[in-house]
Amino acid sequence: MNQIFNLNVACRALKDFGVGTFHVGSSLERSDYHDVDLRCILPNKEFDAMFSDCQDPRFLFLNTAISEWITARTGLPIDFQFQRMTDANEQFPHPEHRRNGTGH
Repeated sequence: MNQIFNLNVACRALKDFGVGTFHVGSSLERSDYHDVDLRCILPNKEFDAMFSDCQDPRFLFLNTAISEWITARTGLPIDFQFQRMTDANEQFPHPEHRRNGTGH
């Protein structure tokens, strides 16, 4: 419970980015997960204005820095990524692919 509470508190710092930060992936479905996947979904225009693409050094640096920052605050292995809204919705088009709001 402490880790989930701390995860929500840490993700509140990201509330001014995009439409929200979401917990996705295997850690929602099973106990033997490798890491906790967090995606901060940005509207397409906002993502494109911040990053030229997913190989943009700023994109890679911010994803890594935020992953390490949240890991330090929660003790959880975090994989944080900014994600373009269109890409997020293509990756999770169906209700059975869970995406839980975090830090709201």
